[in-house]
Amino acid sequence: MSEDIFGAEAQKFWDKGFPVVPVEGKAAIPSGWTGLLGGIPSEAKRTEWLEKHRTKNIGLLLGMGLAADEILVALDIDDDRLVKLVLCLLGLTRAERRATTSGKRGKKGVTIFVRTRKLTKSTTIKGASGLGNIDFLAAGKMTVMPPSIHPETGKPYEVYGSSILDVDFADLPEFTDRQIGLLKATIGSEHAAVIRGGKSTHDAGLSLVAVLVRAGATDDEITNTFIGLLPEGYSGDSLKELPEWIRSAREKGFDEDTGEKGTLTQALVTVATGSEMILFNDGDGNAYATLPHLGKSVAVRLGSSVFSTWLRHLALKVLGKPASTGPVKEAVATLEAFALFDGPTLPVYARIAGDEEQVVVDTGQKDGSVVVIDGIGWKVASDANYHFVRGAGFGTLALPIHGGSLRGLQSFLGLDEQTYHLLVAFLVNALKPHGPYFVLLVEGEQGSGKSFFCEVVKRIIDPNVAMRLRLPEKPQDLMIQAKEYRLPSFDNASGMSAEMSDALCALATGGGIAVRKLYSDGELYVMSYSRPFVINGIGGYANRPDLMERAIPIQLASMPEGTRKTEAELLVEFERILPGILGALYDAVSHALRTFDKIEPPRHLRMADAARWIKAAEGGLDEEPGAIIDAIATAQNAFVVDRVNDDALVMMIRRIVKPVGFHDYIGELYIKIIEQDDAKHHRSLPKSSSHLAAQLRRMRPAMAKAGIQVELIGRDRKGSKVSIRFSDPEPSRPG
Repeated sequence: MSEDIFGAEAQKFWDKGFPVVPVEGKAAIPSGWTGLLGGIPSEAKRTEWLEKHRTKNIGLLLGMGLAADEILVALDIDDDRLVKLVLCLLGLTRAERRATTSGKRGKKGVTIFVRTRKLTKSTTIKGASGLGNIDFLAAGKMTVMPPSIHPETGKPYEVYGSSILDVDFADLPEFTDRQIGLLKATIGSEHAAVIRGGKSTHDAGLSLVAVLVRAGATDDEITNTFIGLLPEGYSGDSLKELPEWIRSAREKGFDEDTGEKGTLTQALVTVATGSEMILFNDGDGNAYATLPHLGKSVAVRLGSSVFSTWLRHLALKVLGKPASTGPVKEAVATLEAFALFDGPTLPVYARIAGDEEQVVVDTGQKDGSVVVIDGIGWKVASDANYHFVRGAGFGTLALPIHGGSLRGLQSFLGLDEQTYHLLVAFLVNALKPHGPYFVLLVEGEQGSGKSFFCEVVKRIIDPNVAMRLRLPEKPQDLMIQAKEYRLPSFDNASGMSAEMSDALCALATGGGIAVRKLYSDGELYVMSYSRPFVINGIGGYANRPDLMERAIPIQLASMPEGTRKTEAELLVEFERILPGILGALYDAVSHALRTFDKIEPPRHLRMADAARWIKAAEGGLDEEPGAIIDAIATAQNAFVVDRVNDDALVMMIRRIVKPVGFHDYIGELYIKIIEQDDAKHHRSLPKSSSHLAAQLRRMRPAMAKAGIQVELIGRDRKGSKVSIRFSDPEPSRPG
């Protein structure tokens, strides 16, 4: 047989609408493969897989929709002794079959394909007394398909019954939560193994019948269970005696409610799982659900008030009675366990998601609609293959329209060409699906409208009730805000610590922090996010080179007296032009997706990856090539030079060593600095010669832009040496 497995078979599955992926042994090769369940990969992705992985195994993703409320799942039976039992319960052993057998066989046991309700979750049905397990594989699971090679036997998997490619889905057997319960009751009983052995079956048979009657099995289901368990060639009387065993068990009341069922908590769990809700987890210990009225793309935390309120409403609507706090909490806890242990693991996003082929924006609309942007254009859709979390105060975006222009934003805000280019650069940057990101630093005197300017940016990208936040003092508080908001906007900053400046740099590029979950234990919780963000202030709040080189700096001029409008008047006008602005911005993002791979990164900017995305969007903005990138480089250079020249250490160095320079030990330079009469008034000056060396090392690239060349030239027994000389400031380097 040819080893060209994936290459030869994948297209057959895709043609039938099956989501399949290349597999190494039994492990899927693509990362994030559970997110591919919603549809067939793009043509480019399929071509890539066929070229790279032709000889690999082929895996079928389970959970694909067969009808409005049914999905394709599988029963993976790892014990050959249990195959007949499952076939009997599914009605696949009858002379006149009501369903078609379709599956595959590997090293042992078989896998049988069935159809079930969308909300039925994966679970393991455990066998007792030496019997094997049966894995019920639903959404988020995968099974390796024939003719893939089994990694242990080295032989190909075989089709069992009919190939799934040849089956009408309506002919597959239906498998329900009820049947899962009956299988659990059967093979989880110690009596099943005795009956399977075919000897001394009387007492075991009586006991198993009692178990099945208590589990709610019908007479036919009990009969099929015994037929499936008894060995081939069995000649005893158990099947003849079975009707009397069943009658006796029912007369003794084994099928009566013991009082353990029917509680309000159980009823809440039942009506919730019977709705169109889908449970899953994010792989980080958090449970989520999609709710029918919000659409498939909006994820709600199970511990949130939104979910509890929905559950209360469902109880009133379906059960006809209100649910108190206790049962609701118990039901939520049960559903959380289902989501964490039986549900698929899927990533969640705040406002924006995507990859190299598309960007998806959560509009915040009540119906869960999203904007899907790809290399062809954009459209408003009812859902997408991503799950979005709506944090506290999550706002609604206007629906975009075609034919708008970002120049309307320039006119509305009264921006010069340079500032307009910088604003557009940040807006495009903020719609990049993943980091790193430039940050927007807005400065201006009182009355320059900087707070309103930043609110406009926030309304375009990530509207929220909390439009203006205070810059937190602790890095962990910053990461908590990043978890809730796609675009944090910090208002009226007056300064920041070195620790916070470093944390902001990490937020822009995708770093994280680790903190203890509780003060009483040593377990760590890692928070890692990458976000674009906005900070505004009068000036001087950002002065460390690392943050400055990640910035798009904007300086706003004061508005002339008599020209100001109220914010209410401005917002009315802004809401009128916003749909066209969004449409034009999404057009630019579409152009970036289409051309990104063809664009050479602007290597004169530190944030080359982020700058490459912006440069790729320029063609969709009707701008001259390089105009926006040049604006960033020019603004950054001027910003860094201004900040460096205002730095206390730089002013001291200019005073002490200019124009002849300095070529001596760092300790000698430190002594000269602290001997200055006003040195004690500058808290930012280094407190030791080693601190001075570290500060010079950190500031050296920025100081070069201001015409101060610093070279650390080694050390001897007396200490480290430094050379400082003055030159013309470095010019900005346009792309």
